[in-house]
Amino acid sequence: MIKVALVRGSYLNNFEGQNYFVKELNDIQLCITGIGSLRSIHQNLPFEVIRLPSLSDINIIGRWGRAIANRTLGDIQNLFGLEKYASVFDIFHTADPHYYYSYQLAKLRRENKIKKLIVTSWETIPHNNETVFLKKRNKYFVLKNADHFICYTEKAKRCLIKENVEENKISVVRLGVDLRRFQTLNLKNQISRQIQILFVGRLVPEKGIWDIYEAYKNVLYSHSKPEKVTLRFIGEGAEKNKLLKQIKKDDLDHVVSVENRPYEEMPEIYGQADIFVAPSKKISTWEEQYGMVFVEAMAAGLPIISYDTGAIEEVVGKAGILCKENDVLNLTKSLHHLISYKSERLKLGTIGKERATNLFDSKKTGKELKHLYFSLLYG
Repeated sequence: MIKVALVRGSYLNNFEGQNYFVKELNDIQLCITGIGSLRSIHQNLPFEVIRLPSLSDINIIGRWGRAIANRTLGDIQNLFGLEKYASVFDIFHTADPHYYYSYQLAKLRRENKIKKLIVTSWETIPHNNETVFLKKRNKYFVLKNADHFICYTEKAKRCLIKENVEENKISVVRLGVDLRRFQTLNLKNQISRQIQILFVGRLVPEKGIWDIYEAYKNVLYSHSKPEKVTLRFIGEGAEKNKLLKQIKKDDLDHVVSVENRPYEEMPEIYGQADIFVAPSKKISTWEEQYGMVFVEAMAAGLPIISYDTGAIEEVVGKAGILCKENDVLNLTKSLHHLISYKSERLKLGTIGKERATNLFDSKKTGKELKHLYFSLLYG
């Protein structure tokens, strides 16, 4: 049996986790154990979890605490006691190289206290996360001492190559979803003429929430029956209260909602929608690295509207309309087009569903990962 520790600290989650829960394949066995912080994104995961204390668990640490951690450790994402499990697992599979727990594991690998170290790298901006000296030092120590790298996009792979990682040490594996959960029948009443626009994600400016809201208002004010077009935000973030106040000020709280829902409810939420919109923007330190919400929307058969930034085009392909970044006018036109033409919604939704089946099935991803683990350990 191959024992793998999926180390994710506070970022241990079911979006990614559903791909790492794979059953026996032929005569090869695999056991996945998650290692997370005390307060990870999700508490209930499809595999056993070891929870270790982390500086990231301390809510009172605040901005200054994070700044101190960055300058003394390089990062707040550490895991106290991680070294105690060095001999328990055959493979440690960590997240991005700039996290401190990745550095902790790289030190153990350098000292041959762990057998193999795999790093998942989401990053699509070369030489990002290098402004703090210790963070940069930690990152390149990890890049030097890891045995193999997994990227979820070709763009992330190119990023690693530009950071001098050998191409033969990188595998591209597409992250998928459990299609059985998301490919459900549309839950909307088939005779209903109400159109629901859906956004799922963090409520922050770089996710394009204000562009969505502006485009929606443009459509609403030009629509003959505005009450038939609704907008639903699902998520949490720094802009939530501001967004709620603006919706109330505009007297649109009867057609626009802002909600926070557990991941278990997401298939039903996608099933109630007609159009998925998530126009992510690029900022100096981040761009959309993958976007699991796009995969979920495609699996649910929803047409997508977004900006052509980051890795979005690589993930969405021809299953959506991609506008130029910050082009709210084109965003408005695209919304109006899909609202007006059901045939176009169905066409893009069908393309997306087929794309999800072919490229983003978590079962297929799990098999690829299992094969990779076996190859790395036994050659």
